[in-house]
Amino acid sequence: MIHCEQLSFRYANCSQTLCKIEQLTVRAGECIVLCGESGSGKSTFLRLLNGLIPDFYAGEVVGECRCAGYDVVPTSVETLSTVVGSVFQNPATQFFHRRVEDELVFPCENQGLPRDIIACHLKETVDFFQIEDLLERDLLTASGGERQRIAIATALMQQPKVMVLDEPTANLDEQGIQQVAEQIARLKAAGVTVIVAEHRLNFLTELADRYLFFAKGELVHQWTHSQYRALSEEERHALGLRSAAVSLTCQPLGNSGYGLTLSEVSVGYRTKQLAYIERVAFPTEQVIGIIGANGSGKTTLAKQLSGLQELEGHVTWFGKNFPAQERLRQTAIVMQEVRLQLHAESVRKEILLGASRLQDFDQVVAQLNLTDLLDCHPMALSGGQQQRVMIANALLSDKKVFIFDEPTSGLDYKQMRHVAKLLQQLKRSDRVILVITHDEEFLNLACDSVWEMK
Repeated sequence: MIHCEQLSFRYANCSQTLCKIEQLTVRAGECIVLCGESGSGKSTFLRLLNGLIPDFYAGEVVGECRCAGYDVVPTSVETLSTVVGSVFQNPATQFFHRRVEDELVFPCENQGLPRDIIACHLKETVDFFQIEDLLERDLLTASGGERQRIAIATALMQQPKVMVLDEPTANLDEQGIQQVAEQIARLKAAGVTVIVAEHRLNFLTELADRYLFFAKGELVHQWTHSQYRALSEEERHALGLRSAAVSLTCQPLGNSGYGLTLSEVSVGYRTKQLAYIERVAFPTEQVIGIIGANGSGKTTLAKQLSGLQELEGHVTWFGKNFPAQERLRQTAIVMQEVRLQLHAESVRKEILLGASRLQDFDQVVAQLNLTDLLDCHPMALSGGQQQRVMIANALLSDKKVFIFDEPTSGLDYKQMRHVAKLLQQLKRSDRVILVITHDEEFLNLACDSVWEMK
């Protein structure tokens, strides 16, 4: 189904090779997991398979890469999309419609398939994924887990032979992760070849046939299921892989904090209320984790707190009114959809936008492993690298409130530890640091306490 021979790729605006594979063969129906440190070449390999390289990401391709019977380099992305389905790390970036049913049928309509064929595909897909109750939903109000299910279902509408998924559980809670695992199991049972790039590997334990480990842009290990399972925790961590099993040990936020206080706050948008906060106080000199199920309003709260969206209720800073305009000026936020925050033509310029702590530039860049990427264009980076760029930008600012929304969604074990250390160093008596995440391993490393949003 997939064959690569002496394959290498280098992006047009970067000097280093970011995907090198001497030899690889993937059989039909296999579930292959791509693992390794952030920026090691996993996402680049997926972009080669689905045709985004070279159609949307220019660069130099050397060697052979065949997928589902096509030579991927000369084949257009339109042709490859009929045999390769894609699900991105943030599924919202690939939606064209708001209504779920409209989104599901769009790929088939785009190919000009007859209506009766589209209706047949729709019925098969809806039954396969058991999503009949979601057909009339507005995707803007769907939870992260629901969006991921719809993205996978939409990709399957074209009945592809190969499905590639890039960090499909990055921003999901446990229920959402379980839903994605169930969908992958169904795909595998139907004979679809599944290629998954992931950092959170636990949910794939019973699904993966092989693990491909990338390091510094090169495929260096091909492990069988049993070989991967035999790795010790120390060996995993040395390779930049996450822990095998994690449980939350961080303590709940107390009631006596003083700093940033919210009272009688309605969290939501338009006419939909997601949560009501009677009172919560986030103290300074702590890193505070905000947890809760997908759809509970965590990201909406982050936007309202930072002044990006209107907030109903009262917000004070050490007892004094903290209006939206002042919050916007005094808040550094790293958004879940980090690509929306990238504006500069190089990583260096992106990090320095609005920076005030210039004396710490070299240290922060080195700790986030961005030194070799300073001259690259931010949009050419992997999701994890882009995340680190915006984290560096936030760390070099001098604000009162710091909000990190899913800051480890694309980070490996080593980078997760570096980010946790940097957040701890950020603590001061005049700062409040909030971290929204489902990542329990990161919560244990980075946070002093957690507050659950219901």
